[in-house]
Amino acid sequence: MTSLWNKPGVPHKGWRCVNIYDVREGGSSAEEAVYATCEMCGKTEIRFVHTMEHDEYGTLDVGCICAGKMEEDYEGAQRREATFRNRAARRAKWLSRKWRTSAKGNHYINAEGHNLVVFPNKFQPGRWKFSIDGNFSSASYDTPDEAKLALFDAFWSVIEGDHRRH
Repeated sequence: MTSLWNKPGVPHKGWRCVNIYDVREGGSSAEEAVYATCEMCGKTEIRFVHTMEHDEYGTLDVGCICAGKMEEDYEGAQRREATFRNRAARRAKWLSRKWRTSAKGNHYINAEGHNLVVFPNKFQPGRWKFSIDGNFSSASYDTPDEAKLALFDAFWSVIEGDHRRH
């Protein structure tokens, strides 16, 4: 892939990040992962992809360095990616955490001041749900591990919201 940095009509400034994602989100190993290629510079093997948007161009999926240049905020792009790297590392360890068993037989942990529970769905036998501080998930899951990973994703949104307010 060729670089768009020198292509006429491609803006270099005025971009904003509208999303970031991990190509290994599904739990694939480093060896089996299909890495992305930066659409701005052509660099391959990008794990954390920043989706950048420009009003006069559209969107491009790029790496951290190009994202920083495009939005003219290197530190912001690095902070965003560091937060996402931290999330990925925590999610990878989530299932191996020491889950306790409640008196009702439910799996639970207390993390960062929140009570997190995974339990069988009494209305759909064989399915699982979760709760965060007594707020129940609307969806149900095939296995306790699927419910725990969905719980992590919902919990991450809660704690990131908590951190942004401080």
